[in-house]
Amino acid sequence: MLSNTRWKTREFDESNVAKLAEETNRSKTFVRLCLSRGLDTKAAIENFTEPTAEWFHDPFLLFDMEKSVERIQQAIAENELITVYGDYDADGVTSTVIMLEAIEMSGGRVNYFIPNRFKEGYGPNVEAFEQMINEGTQLIITVDNGIAGHEAIEKAQNLGVDVIVTDHHECPAELPKAFSIVHPKHPDGQYPFKDLAGAGVSLKVAQALLGEMPQELIELAMIGTVADLVSLTDENRALVYFGLKLIRQTDRLGLLALLMKSSLKPEDIDEEAIGFKLSPPINAVGRLGDASMVVELLKTFDENEAEKLSEIVLQKNEERKELVESITSQAMAELTNYNGDKVVVMKNPDWHEGVLGIVASRIAEKVSKPTLILTENLEENKIKGSGRSIPGFNLYDCVNQTKELLSSFGGHEMACGLSLKSSDFDTFRQEINLSAERLAGEETIVKELEIDSTAEGEELSVKLVEEIALLRPFGQDNKKPVFKLSDMKTVQSRVIGANQNHFKAVLAKAGKEIDMIAFNASDWNPVFTSQPQLDVAGYLDINEWNGNRKVQLQGIDFKTNTPVIIDKRKSGLNSAVFQQENAHYLFFSEKNYKKWEAAIIEGATSQLYSKDSSIDPVMDGKTIYIIDIPDETTDFFNVIEEFKNQEIYLFLYAPHDYYFKGMPKRETFTRLYKWLLKKQEINLKKDTREIISLLKVDKEIVKFMLMVFLENEFVTIEDGKLSVVENPGKKSLEHTKTYKRRLNQIEVEEKLVYSSFNELLAALKNKTSDSVIHNGGL
Repeated sequence: MLSNTRWKTREFDESNVAKLAEETNRSKTFVRLCLSRGLDTKAAIENFTEPTAEWFHDPFLLFDMEKSVERIQQAIAENELITVYGDYDADGVTSTVIMLEAIEMSGGRVNYFIPNRFKEGYGPNVEAFEQMINEGTQLIITVDNGIAGHEAIEKAQNLGVDVIVTDHHECPAELPKAFSIVHPKHPDGQYPFKDLAGAGVSLKVAQALLGEMPQELIELAMIGTVADLVSLTDENRALVYFGLKLIRQTDRLGLLALLMKSSLKPEDIDEEAIGFKLSPPINAVGRLGDASMVVELLKTFDENEAEKLSEIVLQKNEERKELVESITSQAMAELTNYNGDKVVVMKNPDWHEGVLGIVASRIAEKVSKPTLILTENLEENKIKGSGRSIPGFNLYDCVNQTKELLSSFGGHEMACGLSLKSSDFDTFRQEINLSAERLAGEETIVKELEIDSTAEGEELSVKLVEEIALLRPFGQDNKKPVFKLSDMKTVQSRVIGANQNHFKAVLAKAGKEIDMIAFNASDWNPVFTSQPQLDVAGYLDINEWNGNRKVQLQGIDFKTNTPVIIDKRKSGLNSAVFQQENAHYLFFSEKNYKKWEAAIIEGATSQLYSKDSSIDPVMDGKTIYIIDIPDETTDFFNVIEEFKNQEIYLFLYAPHDYYFKGMPKRETFTRLYKWLLKKQEINLKKDTREIISLLKVDKEIVKFMLMVFLENEFVTIEDGKLSVVENPGKKSLEHTKTYKRRLNQIEVEEKLVYSSFNELLAALKNKTSDSVIHNGGL
């Protein structure tokens, strides 16, 4: 729960900031954001914030564009059947529709083929190419794939069918023997912008083929560009900037139906809506099966078909969500087996191949470790899957050091895909962790978060957020700015959402309040509820409700410089509690210690507290788990004081419920003594039940009362038989050690177990003034 993310704060020459702020009549905060993007003059800022059509480059600057357009025009003139060979993700299907409609607008005879992830797989497939050619295809155009499709492309060319490759993925050392290759990174090309998505490349071909930029296709290229997470700079920035304006006025029936059923109003669409609400359903179809229906949805002119297909697409997305939740839950349950690993590598033959990348991203985010999530085909002795990294760690370089073990591998710094033989899995897991150790050195792999600016008090205004919006659309290489709010206190907080998995709070500093929401962060609530002083990092947005516009922080991380004590009193004890390698487990009860000692994971430490010996020293960075309660509160406070500079989890298990049972009344003692006098000799094994029935108390209280009598020498016990002492001296029950110990036990439970957290907080603060206490949970 507590973040170990390393925050990196940008530094600026404040004299330059002040000068540029005055020149542009903008806030210093806005200017700092511009400087971090390399915008260091008024002209540069104005140009960036107001893209024009001049940002679009000449499509014929792309290598082989002229040759490709001439071949397409020839096919159109000769009425050849052209097949657009696409891909099953959002970039692939939008690329397909762009190319398809551009050829149709040019009068061509054209169809399309979307490979199935589980049948043909990614990229050109020999059998699929042969099938298309047998069905009459005379020209194949790949979109968002093809640059690595050597075998299938060569097969088609040998059969007399030209293949035009349009792609944006990394070029291999040897290019395929296609008729032509349109690629922004072509080794012989001079295109001024290298980071077009597949949809962007398709749009450039459409622009070249049609002789002008086709306005109605820009919105599709925008969707593919945002979904594929390519750099949102240069031409991509213009493409998304104008695409968002155009989609707000779209008359494309499939998009309108999908937007409506997704509860998205066209006028409210921005790049975040595209990335988080529109793209996932489009991607979901290809993750689970045949993505052709998305192509049909995007190009249909039939309202009924648009309605029907959009419902299916959204249903597929719900199926995808259920799969992701199920697999993520299973993976999370296994994480304790990977505590010592620098890279989490998990496999399961039942995990669906289509969603492994999403799950890997979830796990990596949760544990702040690079993560590989794999599935296994037991019949083929093959494992394949996806990996996701954390900022600051190059996953591609790490996996690349193990490539001898892999059947296939590709990716970049933050993500990868791979396959290997099942028999090599154990070796691979060992080698990738050794690789990570070599790359990271002795340091722990730590996730990094770049803080763009701080913001406080009056700076947190609607005007500032409106200024920030001038830098939109945000994405790769133009990240949404992250702000740090320092020394914040919680005014109120609660968990929200249908699944109670989101968190909402009101934060304040020096009387200035700001609303905050944090998604998938319900575990923040106990910490914030305890009102610690925190630094919070997040994005600034405007929350509009009933005409009121307020600044809102979308929290993504928080930190505190003070030790924390986390309230886990309601969690109960189970074996999972004792599976934390970085833990030191402290027990007050010898019985509890003996019960759980064997369950403690190797690498963790533990001890049984004793008044007669000192508390074991613990390494810095270890988390302290206080498992149960002592007989006296002073022992508890001594332990807290000893570990005040470390994170502490309070389980405070109390098996006896002394507080709720209370202390027997004096009349109850009297009644028991009179019964004993009448009975004279009692067989404890046989007669205890009668005492329980007489006094209407449980066995533990009967035992306690008899021990008080025994200590006061009112009775004797020998061989299981209790006898009443004749004419005992007059002695006070309250003065016995047994009676006093129970009073202490009741007090301990009252103060430590059954108090509210605020009451416990107050007690701890009084006793340990140097420690700030936080409530929380894993």
